[in-house]
Amino acid sequence: MSETSREMPISLQGIEKILRFLKQTNKLSSIRNISEKTDISMRVVKNILLQLEKFGQVERIVEKNKVLPKWQITNFGKKVIKKANGIEDEIKFLSIEEELLHDIQIPSKLDELKERIDLTQEKIISELNQMQTELSKVLGPILNLNNPIFEDLLSFMMKRVKYLRIFMNGIPKTPVDLHKEIKEIDEKKKAISKKDTKQIYAEIAFLNSVIVNQLNRISDYLTRLSQLIDNQAYSNAFSITKDLREELRLFTKLINLRESIEVNFHIFTDDQLKQIARNELTRNLLEDIVEIPMNEESKIKAIEEAVLEFIALLNKGEKKLKDHNYEITETIPLYELHQLILDEKPQLSFTIEQLEKTINLLADKGFIPGINKIEGNEDQYLKVVQLKSQDINEDETKLISLALQLQKFSVADLVIETGWPINKVKKILERLSEIGILKYSKSFLHGEQWYVISEKTS
Repeated sequence: MSETSREMPISLQGIEKILRFLKQTNKLSSIRNISEKTDISMRVVKNILLQLEKFGQVERIVEKNKVLPKWQITNFGKKVIKKANGIEDEIKFLSIEEELLHDIQIPSKLDELKERIDLTQEKIISELNQMQTELSKVLGPILNLNNPIFEDLLSFMMKRVKYLRIFMNGIPKTPVDLHKEIKEIDEKKKAISKKDTKQIYAEIAFLNSVIVNQLNRISDYLTRLSQLIDNQAYSNAFSITKDLREELRLFTKLINLRESIEVNFHIFTDDQLKQIARNELTRNLLEDIVEIPMNEESKIKAIEEAVLEFIALLNKGEKKLKDHNYEITETIPLYELHQLILDEKPQLSFTIEQLEKTINLLADKGFIPGINKIEGNEDQYLKVVQLKSQDINEDETKLISLALQLQKFSVADLVIETGWPINKVKKILERLSEIGILKYSKSFLHGEQWYVISEKTS
């Protein structure tokens, strides 16, 4: 690496390494491949690529019949790397943490803090309303595409945004007022000092401002999504929508943290609260929030608890999740379960491999039957997690194999492919939908269809 590069901040060194690699390889590369070749973590690689994409220096390409995007350098990116000593001028790189801290100033006076909390709370709810409207707009053209998986993802996000808006609307602006109301009933309750009140107000004002900045990030994604759909770049639009889902998870995590602040409970340490009061807003304040540090053992335990919670709900007959348009079924594709837990537990960050390891451990302990791998044609397969024992017979296995091949299909499609009577096809479809392996979709334009959600299709 050049002398100039060694003097750069670490983040900018990462940008140069990634741009140089993409220029040298001169072919499409996955995030995993870039990470391995540059020795930069996949999380950092993805964040840098998303930043570079904004500046038009790299672009994502979704190859035909593929799901995960690959990346390549653009002509503009090549010009930038050609004059590496100007990279700092060409790229105003911000980490996620720095984006979330952008332009935040915490007032020093109590009345100004109150005003800031009022304004940011109203803005959050207003932005969520706007987000619902924007998602509804982009869903319209997708309904004409006959892509039920894309429709399913957008519909989920619309419902999640609506839930979060209602949830945020129900959070008291500060727990101090609530504490005063309780004190009026219980005179033994200790009054809050002016210093403690100011500290709580500053913490809430800060976190509200961070949430507003996250909504700005989400708004950028929605703008790009809308542009891609207008340009009929549907594969890239689907890819951006999955990124948007991850941003919603971070937003959910921030909302949950905001709701957890109480008179006697802070999410920041005393030193960090002093930092906030002094407006020393550095990325260290958010690093453990953006990605909560957990060792392998703690992750496995947390995943176990999440899966056991689903089993407990099943046992009580409570299939519908209150904040999710999902019904828990006795059998769930592994990929779908991975996405579900990430949505429900946004504080967790784990790979599908870690989930598979956890499922196998739970099966060894006798809590669940485990994973059933159903083979399709060539390298196609579907891993399904059996939360409760379900026998899948030969005909059902054949239909699942066809589902992987066709991706979406009608009863007529299956009758033609299998040669089975229509009643037999319908019966198998109903059972596979009931136990959670297949998804059902019905629309005025495209009629009744079924599809399967897997790592290969999503």
